[in-house]
Amino acid sequence: MSEIKRVAFIPLESNPDTFNSLALKLGLSPALSFTDVYSLTEESLLSFIPRPAHALILIYPTSDDPAKQNNHLYAEAKADGPVLYIKQTIKNACGLMALLHSVLNGAVAEKHLLPGSNLAALLEEAKPLDPYARAELLIKSPSLAAAHKEAAEAGETEAPDAEAEVDYHYIAFVRGTDGAVYEMDGSQKTGERKIVESSGEDLLASEEVRNAVGKIMQDTGSVHCGILALVEGA
Repeated sequence: MSEIKRVAFIPLESNPDTFNSLALKLGLSPALSFTDVYSLTEESLLSFIPRPAHALILIYPTSDDPAKQNNHLYAEAKADGPVLYIKQTIKNACGLMALLHSVLNGAVAEKHLLPGSNLAALLEEAKPLDPYARAELLIKSPSLAAAHKEAAEAGETEAPDAEAEVDYHYIAFVRGTDGAVYEMDGSQKTGERKIVESSGEDLLASEEVRNAVGKIMQDTGSVHCGILALVEGA
């Protein structure tokens, strides 16, 4: 029996330039971009962020402490569910998964993927599949792997090895077709988790969304968290 090939990617650096570089290479409209969010509560800092914010990405340190691990209950992802969830099977690709979950859901998937791009093709191929079959699409895409490698190696700090053990994780927050907001963590075995019952397209305009994401940050037990927003009109 042949051995299954294990795939690993260089971890993405947690800065907007890296995410924007990869997103543009894959076919996200240049009208959208990732930007830092410095506060979820200070209106003076929130006012500087272009709107709408279609998705949020949380970066947080991982922990061996069970009390600080992500033990939330996740729904079983379905092909016809309110969000498109992809299981992470590539080592160190949690940044990629957060990016993909951000752009393959909500208004971004409907309006802001360039025709004929990798993202547009991935969206159409992935829709009828289960989360693990969707993951296989990523593994079998040389163009995605090349774009990811180029973006990861162009970061501000020296890129670690693809097989390195990293101590941080990315998750995304997106709006589903049902109007609810979901936490998308590719490392989970099942699927998404609803955090807010209803929100408009601008996630940062919702105090309920900001509070829910802030609570998740608080639950990590770390002050070393970061947030990116996928915004329009930057």
